[in-house]
Amino acid sequence: GMSYKEVGKDLKDRYDGKSKKTKCILVKNFNKALVDSGTVSMVGSHYYRDETEEAINEGLRLGTILGRKLSVRTESRDTKYTRKDTGRIDKRLIAELGFGNSNVFSQTFVDSYPDAFLHISVDASGSMSGSKWYRTMKSVTAMVKAIDMIEGVDVVVSFRSTQEGSGRSRNSGSYPIMLIAYDSRKDSLVKVKTLWKYLRVNGTTPEGLCYEAVMDEMVEGMEDRESYFLNFSDGMPMFGNDDVDYHHSEALDHTKKMVKEIRSRGIKVMSYYIGDSYDSDRYMGDFKRMYGKDSQFIDVTSVTAVSRTMNKKFLEK
Repeated sequence: GMSYKEVGKDLKDRYDGKSKKTKCILVKNFNKALVDSGTVSMVGSHYYRDETEEAINEGLRLGTILGRKLSVRTESRDTKYTRKDTGRIDKRLIAELGFGNSNVFSQTFVDSYPDAFLHISVDASGSMSGSKWYRTMKSVTAMVKAIDMIEGVDVVVSFRSTQEGSGRSRNSGSYPIMLIAYDSRKDSLVKVKTLWKYLRVNGTTPEGLCYEAVMDEMVEGMEDRESYFLNFSDGMPMFGNDDVDYHHSEALDHTKKMVKEIRSRGIKVMSYYIGDSYDSDRYMGDFKRMYGKDSQFIDVTSVTAVSRTMNKKFLEK
């Protein structure tokens, strides 16, 4: 289930102005055989950590609470208007016909939300290690569990990092990698419970390059279906191999452009910043530069904070 996607088509060499691009590895079949094979740098049975499993179990518990808080999306509101000149006869007003009032009809309007698709993308680079990773895994697991409880909403979760190269230099043969770890349209929560504990952080952050690779996997927003993109990351994108030098302003602006492209497809964006006590504010400015008004700086393990931000986005008309 692995394939190469050409990415970085908009990147230009700063010296000669020529177009430069690279490949991103897209992994669609995340299973135990892949875990045991040791093929993918950010996956492997020898990376198993009790803390990750603990975070996942806690996330499943929190997800049950979050699901109840997000279920407002599946509710419909009926608003009845009376004294109309067309519609269904309102029996309570029939007597008024004898007094010359012909407005004895009522009309009912049903306000409901269309089906929805949610793509959650998680930064699995080395800088997300420790408490950042455990908080993120807890929050993402809670979201998956919550959405499992909501009718008419599908969710896909991808993890992004870099695949270590096999060449002589550290960057040689290194590529961005995007791993689809869960798809509610075909997977059950058993996959989250049994396989996610083998995911780990490593490598750097080819943020926009990974978005470009997975763009066609996202479901575009339409009149009868809303689409959302949720990101979890700690800021600064950076990556380098023999093809591209993806750092600083170039990486920030490319990621910003990919986020703009996601929005142009009718997909609503929300981006959660994952900081820690050491560098909690260090990359906030870069984060806002990439995600703008869709940046969220909250405690991602707080059910109240997450449900408030998600419901605000979910219930937009």
